[in-house]
Formats: sequence, structure tokens, C-alpha cells
Amino acid sequence: MPPGHQWAYPWNAPLPPISRPDISTFDIEEKEKFIGRLLAARSRVAAFPKFIQAPINKRIDDIERSQGIKKANAHLLNHVILRTAPRLELIAEKYKINRDSFVTAELRRDFNNLPDMDSKRRDELAFRIAAYLNMEMSLIADETAGEPPHRVAFETYSRIANIARAFNQVPPGFSSWEKGSLEPDAAISALFRLTSENWWRRRLKRFADLWREHLQIGLGNVSKKTSAYCSRTTQFEWKEQRRRTREFLESMQLEDEEGNRISLIEKYDGSNANPEIRRCEMMTRIRGFENVSLELGYVADFYTLTAPSKYHATTSAGYKNRKWQGSNPADTQRYLCGVWAKIRAKLARDGLPIFGIRVAEPHHDGTPHWHMLIFMRPSDVDAIRLVMRGHAMSEDFEELRSDKAKKARFYVEPIDPDKGSATGYVAKYISKNIDGYALDGEIDADTKEPLKEAALAASAWASRWRIRQFQFIGGAPVSVYRELRRMADTDTAKALDLDFAAVHDAADKGAWGEYVKAQGGPFVKRRELIVSLVYELKEGASEYGEDVKKIFGVQCSHVPGSPIRTRIKEWKIVSKISDEAKATSVLALAFELDLNGAFAPSRSSVNNCTEPQRRVSRNIELQLKSRGETGDPEQVSILIRGGILKTDPGKGLRIANNQLIDVRIGLDVGRVYRASNERDVEKAFNDLGI
Repeated sequence: MPPGHQWAYPWNAPLPPISRPDISTFDIEEKEKFIGRLLAARSRVAAFPKFIQAPINKRIDDIERSQGIKKANAHLLNHVILRTAPRLELIAEKYKINRDSFVTAELRRDFNNLPDMDSKRRDELAFRIAAYLNMEMSLIADETAGEPPHRVAFETYSRIANIARAFNQVPPGFSSWEKGSLEPDAAISALFRLTSENWWRRRLKRFADLWREHLQIGLGNVSKKTSAYCSRTTQFEWKEQRRRTREFLESMQLEDEEGNRISLIEKYDGSNANPEIRRCEMMTRIRGFENVSLELGYVADFYTLTAPSKYHATTSAGYKNRKWQGSNPADTQRYLCGVWAKIRAKLARDGLPIFGIRVAEPHHDGTPHWHMLIFMRPSDVDAIRLVMRGHAMSEDFEELRSDKAKKARFYVEPIDPDKGSATGYVAKYISKNIDGYALDGEIDADTKEPLKEAALAASAWASRWRIRQFQFIGGAPVSVYRELRRMADTDTAKALDLDFAAVHDAADKGAWGEYVKAQGGPFVKRRELIVSLVYELKEGASEYGEDVKKIFGVQCSHVPGSPIRTRIKEWKIVSKISDEAKATSVLALAFELDLNGAFAPSRSSVNNCTEPQRRVSRNIELQLKSRGETGDPEQVSILIRGGILKTDPGKGLRIANNQLIDVRIGLDVGRVYRASNERDVEKAFNDLGI
């Protein structure tokens, strides 16, 4: 067209040619790298447990909707991948089975999914692991046929324990095994546990609970900004467990040999399981210690011990701590116990006696720290402080560059009697970690929350991580004190021995200070006690064939061979409900819960029994008598709990499908697979490579 040509309509004019944007090879490579980083980031997030993935993905989606895709991608790469992912992967290394393990691929995959499993899937996994170990026992039995029993027991334990360790579990008796002091009978009992489905069910539940809580700590969901001391899930589960335990206790009664019944819930409320009674006893004991110290002319210091920065997941301001190395509260508690062991050893070598109380409580992020009220001679104060400070600050000393940092790690405050008693000083810490008594309206300086509410969270924290919150240092045993308080017959005490009577009288009136002095003072050695406990031994009475030690009573060291029985009656738990179906369901719960709401230990002095169980007991009794056994209640009790009844050396009996079967002790290959359906059987054999 000639220049200046006029088109009839503007849209008739030709458009300029479409040109490619000026994109360099470098820009293309950078874009591809960015896309690769996003894909890799998404892949890392997909490897997290699903309950962790969900809030992360939701947060990314929310940012994308409100601020755009660029901000969402930046959050994923800069926050999730650079800050959160390394913490979660550090935790995973502590719990997951690595690929180099000899555990079968399917079991490894399912075990590594424990945090996302519900109880049904977790129980299925417990069954499959027990089946796997039982099959391994069978193979070992074939390989070691004809060898001496003790050698077979040790060879079997070595191999089975190593498999359990591959599942990140510490096998029973393993510390003794490493020291070379494990006895054959103990090895056999440990094998019964390691091949028990119930044992694995309990272990996996606890392991999964700790794994989930540790992930919540790593994610930052345990802090003053979110949920102090422990996660909201842990608090909810702890409260729910208490509720279920209370319901169980209210539905049951205690029955003695004569058929007399008393309320189980009333006995619970009157025992040390009741937080109020436990708190009162602690206050009595610490007040008694203070009275003893005043009579001796001792002084008191209040110490605070804290772990180095690397043990803290969150800073004091509530932000993620970059120095954190993946420790959980149990790891930190072990560190503090190690420091205290070194302190006590040094004080003992230097002849510096002390007594008092230690309180373990959580920081806002769940990391424990210790408060200690220590009584000592005035002349020893400086030396004891020097020892305590030296050991408390020895690890990572280079980070203690300021007085504030040093005070955060170790702090000592002398107790001034003019300002208040030592008991009053520690009372707040005891109440804060039990039930929050008399703390209405007070605010926690660490979390800024009401101390009354913080007490519940602290109890849930201690329950989840199994941290001993209170420990007395020195003095006479509280177990003897409690047993003497069960003994109401003062005439018998006086007739036995005057020193015994003095100890009994002090315990009977709840005078802890007088009790300690009557027993020999705050530094008395266990072998020098005036009154000690006496135990009775029941051979093979536990469900795993172990000997059970139960308290029989007390004895006076001045009158050997003359124990006084304090537990006169044998009680069993029975249901108040007449309906057989309900009784059966309560029985199942009774086997899972003890009076504190935890899994019932095998050494419980209370037996569980209902009408359906009595019929089973009668059947087992008749079978035992047909085999020449006595069929007494003790033998029946061992078998009905799934234990092994020893008969001849190396031989025993157990129950399978309501029938007695012969087993070789230590080589129990006669266990029956308890699969709920054919799929479970097939899965178990696939795991075993069959």
C-alpha cells in the first residue's frame, strides 16, 4: 500500500507481526529450576504424616486465595521447606525404620505410617509383628534343637531382641543383656513379652502417641502462642482418659474372700491416686523436712536448673529455635537426670550431705526444667553452690556469654526465714503441677495463662512423656510410711520393739519429720532403717511367667524374722452391673486400665473377675486336674491372663482356644495366630516371606 493510505475502517489496517518475547536461555533455566524446586517441595510435604500435611496445605491454599500464587509459593519454599521441613525430618529419623533395616518392606512401610493409624490398624500391625517374631522363634527352635536350654534361651533372646530394636523398641532386659548379667529365666520372660500381641499393642500405641506429640512440638504447636506445655490433642486425650477411668471405677466394686463388697471409686478417692491427697502428702513431707532442718540448724537454697538452648524447640518469645536438635521432653529429662547424677556423686565424694525435694515442670514449649529445694549445713553452702553451678553450666558453656544467659541456665536463691518458710516457697510449684489448689486468679509468668488451667496441662504433659514430676532427696522411704499408716494396732507395735513403735506412732499421726528422725534421720541408709518392707514372692504369677513380688507387711531390723502383715485381705475387682454383656465389656476395660487410668501392670495386687470369667476359670481348673495339676486359683489366674504355667524344667502349659497346650519354655512355637479374617492371615504370612 502506498504511504498514507487511508483504510475505510481501522480494523482493516494490518497488524504488526507477532514476535516472541525476548527470553534468554538463562531465564528459561531459572524458571525450570523454580518449577523443580516447587515439585521437590511438594514431594517433601507429601512425605509428612497426613495429619501434618493437612494444616500445611490448608495454610498454603489460604495464602494463594488471599494473596496470590507467588506469595503461596514463597511461603512453601521459604517457611515450610527451609524452616519447618528440616525439623520434622529430624524427628522422623528418631522414629522411622530406615531402608537398611532387615525388617520386611511391608512391615517397615506400615510401621512408618504409625502417626496416621487409627487403633484398629495399629492393632493389626501389632498382631503381624507378633506373628513375625513367633515365626522367627520357630525357626530358631529348629536351628538350636538339642542344645542346652540356657544356650537356646540366650540365642533366641539375642535374635528376637535385635528384631525388636529394628522397630525402635528397647527390648525388656536389654540393659542386663548388654552387661552380660541377664539370667535365663529373665530372658525367657522377656521373650514371652516380645512375642505377645498385647505387649506390642501397648508399645505401638505409646510409640505413636509420642511420635505425634513430638511432631506437634517440631511444628510449633506446643508453645505460649498455640498450646502451652503440650498439644491440644494430648490435653483432650488425657481428659478423656480420666473421664473413662472415672466411669470404669464407678461401675466396679472391690470384693474380698468372704464376699464383702466396697466401692472402688471411694477407695480410689481415698488413695494417693487422688490429686488432692497426693498434694497434701507432699506438703506434709516437705514441712517435715523443714522441721528436721530447723532442728539440725540447716539452711535452705532454692535452685533452678535448665537445659542448654539446643534442647528447646521454641524460644522464650514463642518462635522456632534454630539451635534445636530434635530433642523431646523425655530426652531433656534424661539430660537433667544425668547432670544431677554427677552432682550427687561429687557431693558424696566431698562429704557434703543434702536433703530436700526436686520438682520437674515444663517450659511453655514442653521442655522440662527443675526447681530444687535443698537443705544443707551453713558451712557447706558455698561448696554446694559451686558444684551445682559447675555441672549445670558445663555443657555448651560457650553460649553463656551474659549474666542473663547464665541465670537462665542456673539460678540459686537463698531461703530467707524472715520472708517466709521453705515450705511456703515450694508450695506454689507443687500445686501448680498437680491440681492448681489455691491458685485462683494467679497468672503463669511463662505462658500468661491462669495457673489453675496450667495445672491440668502440666499433668497431661507429665502423663504423655512419663516424667516424674516430684522426687524427694534423702529421708526415709515413703512406701514404709504409707504401709505403717495401714497398721492401726499400736499395741502390736509396742510389743514388738520400742524403736519400731516410735516409727509407727510418727507415721500413724502423719508427722513426717518425726518419722524420718525415728527411722535414723534424713541421711539414713536403706540397710540401717529401723522399719522396712517385707515382700512375698509368687513364682511365675505374671502373664509372662515372671515371679511377682507383692508387699506383705513391715518388719523391724531389731527383731529379725518377725514380720507384721499389713495387707490382711485379698481383693478382686467385680462389676456392679448384672447384665452379662456389660460385665464382659467392663472386664475388657479393667484389663486395660489401672487406678490411675494407665495400662494395668502385670504386678497389680487386684484381680479382675466377672461371671463369664468364672465359667472359663472352672473349665481351666478341670483341665489342670485331669493333667495331674492342683488346679488352684493361682494356676488358673496365670493361664487365664495368657501366661505360661511352669510344670517340669523347660516345659509348661498355656491356653489356646480354651484348651491347654504343652509348650517348651523359651521355645514357645505352639502359639496360635489370632487373625480376625483370612486377609490378616495372608498378610502375616506375606510379612514372613512365605
